[in-house]
Amino acid sequence: MKDYYEILGVSKSADEKEIKRAYRKLAGEYHPDKNSASDADKKFKEINEAYSVLSDSQKRANYDKFGNAEPFGPNSGGANYGQQSGDFSDFSSAGFGGFEDIFSDFFGGNFNSSQSRSDSRRDNSGEDIHAIMDITLEEVIFQTEKEIAFYAMVKCSHCSGTGSKSGKVSECTTCNGTGKVRRVTQSFIGNIAMESICNVCKGTGKVITDKCSYCIGTGRTKELKKMKIKIPLGASDETVLKFSGSGSAGINGGASGDLYINIRVQSHKLYKRSGNDLLRNISIDVPTAVLGGVVETETIYDKVNLKIPAGVQDGEKFKIKGKGVPFIHGHKVGDYIVTVKINIPKRISSQEKKLYQELKNI
Repeated sequence: MKDYYEILGVSKSADEKEIKRAYRKLAGEYHPDKNSASDADKKFKEINEAYSVLSDSQKRANYDKFGNAEPFGPNSGGANYGQQSGDFSDFSSAGFGGFEDIFSDFFGGNFNSSQSRSDSRRDNSGEDIHAIMDITLEEVIFQTEKEIAFYAMVKCSHCSGTGSKSGKVSECTTCNGTGKVRRVTQSFIGNIAMESICNVCKGTGKVITDKCSYCIGTGRTKELKKMKIKIPLGASDETVLKFSGSGSAGINGGASGDLYINIRVQSHKLYKRSGNDLLRNISIDVPTAVLGGVVETETIYDKVNLKIPAGVQDGEKFKIKGKGVPFIHGHKVGDYIVTVKINIPKRISSQEKKLYQELKNI
């Protein structure tokens, strides 16, 4: 069993932020576009798989408890055999995984037919893709479109996604096109009917006799995709954009996965972001600090005049409203907050020294 915590390099007590931070670091390091190592693609897939489980609270809880993000269990569906032939709930408390698991261990196959159908659909679905997009602070504030490129499995153009060279598929004779096989096994409580995924067609109900040589019968090939997206106003490092159906194509016509874009905002040389506010330090000379005055400061939008009161102290803050970052959900805009730093000269002329001495003596 894969250890998802070990893959991401985090402890089992890691919170969501730690997991997301570890994922972004590793995804950037092993992304096939940036890492040419032979195992980079495999490692990148493992990182995405681990993140998809540990970032989902329900899947993570199941994984921690059962070792599987979506475990089988006594409440997963199916007929209530306990009412027909006694109560078997004690099997679970005795250390067994549940009633269905017991019969699966004894007789093989999948006891829960509804789970079989679910697994069949999930096996043919395309993978979700997690990509990282670096953007500037200006792109967050002044809404722009940006192109992102990523590798994904797409429908094979040679066989139109069928996986067949001729474009034709046949009904599986093993399961008669149902995708499941049913068998009856005699047990200590009588005959038990069980359904499992057909191992010939893998639950699709179809078989390919003449596989496409380009996609080896899977119906899909790897391709570099490009997509233009609109950067949401006020996006931050916590922003994840989801595009349903834009991930990898499914196998043999299965549903496509989703595309998740993790936004990463680059640091700015002038401003520090705090929520939706922009912070900046400005320097003023001693006379302006003592006497007051007007200084020009540049916001990310324009230049403004800031009035400095007489006797301002080093580290004092001034707020200019509406010159910060827009809120991602709403029409409000953060503020521009200036911190005053008084510039004490290290070297002064003899005349300046004389004047300062006179001030000192007053």
